[in-house]
Amino acid sequence: MDFAAALSRSFAATRDVDATIRHALTHIVELMQVEAGAIFLTDETGGNLICRASAGPVNIDGLVVPQGHGIVGRSVADDVVLVVENAYDNEAFYAEADKRTGFITRSILCAPMTVGSNRIGAVEVLNKYDGQPFDDADQNMLKVVASSAGLAISNARLAAKLVEQERLKRELELAAAIQRSLLPPADDTLPIAGINRPMREVSGDFYDFFQTPDGIIAFCLGDVSGKGMNAALLMAKTASLFRCLGKTMHDPARLAGVLNREICDTASLGMFVTMVIGIYDPATGMLNFTNAGHMPPLLRRADGVTETFAAEAPPLGILREARYATQNLPLDRGQFFLYSDGLTEFPAGYDELGIDGLDRILAKQTDTRLADRLAAVLQELDETGGQARDDLTLLAIDDRLAAHANGRQMTAAFEDGEFLVGFTLISNPNRLRILRPALLAAATACGFETEDAHDFVLGAVEAVENIMIHAYGGGKTGEITLAMHRLPDGIMLRIRDFAPRVDPAKIQPRLLEDVRPGGLGTHFIRTVMDDASFIPMPEGEGNLLELVKRRRTGQE
Repeated sequence: MDFAAALSRSFAATRDVDATIRHALTHIVELMQVEAGAIFLTDETGGNLICRASAGPVNIDGLVVPQGHGIVGRSVADDVVLVVENAYDNEAFYAEADKRTGFITRSILCAPMTVGSNRIGAVEVLNKYDGQPFDDADQNMLKVVASSAGLAISNARLAAKLVEQERLKRELELAAAIQRSLLPPADDTLPIAGINRPMREVSGDFYDFFQTPDGIIAFCLGDVSGKGMNAALLMAKTASLFRCLGKTMHDPARLAGVLNREICDTASLGMFVTMVIGIYDPATGMLNFTNAGHMPPLLRRADGVTETFAAEAPPLGILREARYATQNLPLDRGQFFLYSDGLTEFPAGYDELGIDGLDRILAKQTDTRLADRLAAVLQELDETGGQARDDLTLLAIDDRLAAHANGRQMTAAFEDGEFLVGFTLISNPNRLRILRPALLAAATACGFETEDAHDFVLGAVEAVENIMIHAYGGGKTGEITLAMHRLPDGIMLRIRDFAPRVDPAKIQPRLLEDVRPGGLGTHFIRTVMDDASFIPMPEGEGNLLELVKRRRTGQE
């Protein structure tokens, strides 16, 4: 019995279940003085017994024995110690095995491993070294040892489970920290703010916003289907793609299409994302957005009238060829809200909060800073005593704040030499008459003298004409977007088209000695501009050409 107690302590010293089982079997075979032995454990369903370790001339690791079959199955099913003598005659399995291996099974002793009311498996030993049958003392010894082994294995299983739970907890904490880092920092200088409260450690909701150099604010709010780590990973991927692509793509519908194709191609089967994507211009109060299967955005107009906008397209990740449309919405000093269904489904008495209930809470929050208003919404929900059933996410744009700050923002932009003007025109040579005066005014505002200002206009117009002729093939339906920025020492013009991607290496000027019509536009552009380069764009999203002209020394 002292040896059995020491054995039990030895078993309990390790947290490795497989190591515990092998260690236990080695000691049992030595203690019982037998030729072979095996330990069987029940599977997760409790229907079968699986050999987890074997010792002796024949390796039977992985052998599956149905509950109630054979000496092992009967021992566990009946919770009794069993002995079989002349096993090659009385146990068909062992007779067949003996024929294949040459090992003669004379006698078998099997004891169940029981912990409390749970039968976790059995210990089986075969053939005493002295050739004698197993007696009552052997049965009692194996019963005690099996009990010790069962307790040690159960403890090792529990310890392994606790270690795994701790590992998962740390991974979830890390995932939650990564998710929080993906959310934009609060910025009281912007008329936009958001808030997210996960129901669990990680969230399937997300929101983001950022301001581009031309003063436009890109924003989104989304909700990934499902829960847990898979949803969190898809959330992180979608949010990262939005931030990356949204810096160069100012068409919400086009951006939604790119995200949709990417999610369709790479997301796990059955997962999708509902999402609202938009851009907002604080200078004009114009907001453009597309709704991919998400909750209807809520607009609170300046006169208190509210309006919602239902989704007209499916979520991202369901139909690869889905089409998305951009809605244009002048805020006119109104407030625009995006939210997840965790808010509208929040229990309010016997009913859910709903859009009307959310609107009533929002109507109370008008005079504090925008981030505080959003926090107050969640606080009011907490005070009802209800428990959230899902993540709570809310994003707000308050055009009243933009209207108050607009004059200062625009003045700062001109003083700091940043965004000047931007617009879109169609691929029609007639539109060049509109373009030229705007280019000249921008160059003059950046301090260029007349001759250099006209050179800038000629080079820029040449670049636009090349797009019309070569990129769009003379068609008159393509779009060309231009954005002009003041630099400390000059001007930068970015020209974007949505034609097939070009290879910059193939766009080379013709030699001047080659006297024939056409082909000198590229040479002229590189002559009058200090820099002309293509900025890489995602596949299928057109081309972006950046032209820079700097003032000569002495020009203001």
